[in-house]
This record gives sequence, C-alpha cells and structure tokens, in this order.
Amino acid sequence: MGVVVSPDGRRVYVANGRGGTVSVIDAATNVVTNTLAVGQRPWGIDITPDGSKLYTANGPSNDVSVIDAAKLQVIKKIPVGKIPWGVAIGPAPETTR
Repeated sequence: MGVVVSPDGRRVYVANGRGGTVSVIDAATNVVTNTLAVGQRPWGIDITPDGSKLYTANGPSNDVSVIDAAKLQVIKKIPVGKIPWGVAIGPAPETTR
C-alpha cells in the first residue's frame, strides 16, 4: 500500500495492507530481510529524517504504529481516530542560536 526508503538508501519499507505487516527490503539485493506485524491494514508509512523511527497508519485498528528502525520492533501504538490512511513527517525543526 505504501513505500518509504530509509534516508541512507539501504532499506525499503513496504506497508502490506491486508497482510497487517511491513516488509523490510535490502535495497542492494532486493531481498526481503524482515517482516513485522504492525496492525490492521497498514496503508500509509513514513520515516523520520534521521531514519530512527517508522510510522504506519493502520486503518481499521484506528491507530498509528511506531517502529524502532534499528531494532525492527513496534515500540508504541498511538490511537488516532477513525480509519487513518496516511502518515506525513516534516523536517526536524531548526534550532535558534
């Protein structure tokens, strides 16, 4: 349903919709290296600018999963209302000096 590439270009993450999972693909070999259960029907997916966390919008379960990208584990589920379908992460805010 959704695809995002890690900032370093080494991994591709695919939200598998009805499968309830995210597949992790090694971009150099095109091999699936891991599959994570994240929630009901993950549609949207995004990654933080530093590549440390992934977020998936899980439609029917009305939540967003937070995934530690280094450990490849769901670390939190955030209730968000009815049928979320997308996730968007902006750039980190700049600090003032």
